[in-house]
Amino acid sequence: MAKRKLAPINISTRQSEADVLRQRLEAGYERIELARQSGVDTRTWEEFWVNLLHEYETVCDQFDEAA
Repeated sequence: MAKRKLAPINISTRQSEADVLRQRLEAGYERIELARQSGVDTRTWEEFWVNLLHEYETVCDQFDEAA
C-alpha cells in the first residue's frame, strides 16, 4: 500500500495557531487558579484545558515534522 502524501504545512499559519492556543492556555490557567482559590469546582474547566493543551501539542509537533 502506497504512503499517503500529506499537504505541506504552512509554518506561519501553524505559528499563528500556536500563538492563539498558547494565549488561551495561559488565560485559562489563570482563570482556573482564581476559581479554585474561590472554592469553585473547576474539573470541567480543567478537562477542557487539557484538551486545549493536546491541541497545542499537536500543532507544535507539526513544526517538528516540517523540520
